[in-house]
Amino acid sequence: MDKYMDNPWFLRSLALVLAVLIFFTVRPDGTGNDIDSTSSGVRETVLEDVPVELRYDDTNFVVSGVPQTVDVKIEGPIGIVITTQTGRNFKVVVNVKDKPSGEYTMKFEPEGFSDKLNVVVNPKTVNLKVEERITKDVQVEPEINENQLADGMYVKEMTTEPRMVTVSGAKSAIDSISYVKATVSTEKGVQKTFEKTAGVKIFDRELNILNVDVEPKTVKVKVDIGEYNREVPVVVNQKGKPAKGYILNSLEPKTAKITIYGSKSNIDNIQQVTVDADVNGLKKSTTLEGQLQQPKGVTGMSMQSMDVKAKISKESTSDSDEETAATNEATTDERQQKTFENINVQLSGLNTNDFDQEFVSPETGQIDVEAEGPANQLQALEKSEINVSVDASQIDEGTIELPIQVDGSEGITFNPSMTNVKIKFTKREEL
Repeated sequence: MDKYMDNPWFLRSLALVLAVLIFFTVRPDGTGNDIDSTSSGVRETVLEDVPVELRYDDTNFVVSGVPQTVDVKIEGPIGIVITTQTGRNFKVVVNVKDKPSGEYTMKFEPEGFSDKLNVVVNPKTVNLKVEERITKDVQVEPEINENQLADGMYVKEMTTEPRMVTVSGAKSAIDSISYVKATVSTEKGVQKTFEKTAGVKIFDRELNILNVDVEPKTVKVKVDIGEYNREVPVVVNQKGKPAKGYILNSLEPKTAKITIYGSKSNIDNIQQVTVDADVNGLKKSTTLEGQLQQPKGVTGMSMQSMDVKAKISKESTSDSDEETAATNEATTDERQQKTFENINVQLSGLNTNDFDQEFVSPETGQIDVEAEGPANQLQALEKSEINVSVDASQIDEGTIELPIQVDGSEGITFNPSMTNVKIKFTKREEL
């Protein structure tokens, strides 16, 4: 062995073999496709996903259209190529610091590469847009999916803290802002008021998220939860009759409407609540305490009983048989008048699943009706027999004036105190 080691040609051959092994063993760690020319000592490779540095006045401008990375092909001496790949102390720059607002085609400028390398950026240029940066304060609109609430509950009010946020970005983006949302998510079946932090998102008219800066990025949302309710008219149900020789002129509830509570599907179909008023044996006007009849599906009402004012008057009498006979004859043949007060206007044909309604005129949803006819028929006529209604089967959203229709006993003419009512109809939002 010593004999070979002393031979200079053996040592030279061994050194050459080791050099070749080292050359093919040592490979660069960087990504890329390498092409070697061992005869000339030149290598060509492609560096993928080289970061792009955008230089501009970010205080006053916004630049769009520039990619985050590009590919760069380098060619040069093998050692320098390998060093460049492994070190990766390079970047590609797009400089628009001196550019005003407008659209430009700019070259990608490589930086950090050895001047012994041939460097080609792919793509070579980029089409970009420089826009003025705009800052604007906008109000945040909180929202929640009400399907997350327990049955029979609804959102009474939602507020955010802070109420306003500051958005900053390109003028075209700021001008296209249509919605500023903070969407709250919670566990299903929530029944109580709660607070939660939600992120702020900015949308255009088509609900595309806009690339703008928001400060602060989150807001605290307070969701005030209550039991679902709506107001409905009160209708008086007469029980009994006044004492003999007395007549009932009217029954007037103390409150025209009450609030009922329950699930939306149950109470949206309820049009009124009845209060019983017992006038049996009455001889004078008085105030009665009536019990409200709770409809099926209603879990609660704003009151359980209500005062009802009963107006009673004495029938006219005569001591003379002739006068009595004449009165009876007049009662049969002569036409008289009688006014029935505070009769509820019914909405005929209204689809309560699609519309909410609110009386504008009259605000109470009640009118007076003057009845004219034979006295004996008028005395026997009950307020509950008079049906006052409007045709709401063909309505649309908005405030609409509808003609009043009055139906009752045959032989009696009815004259309502108003010929038309004005009602505001609002379309219900789909959940």
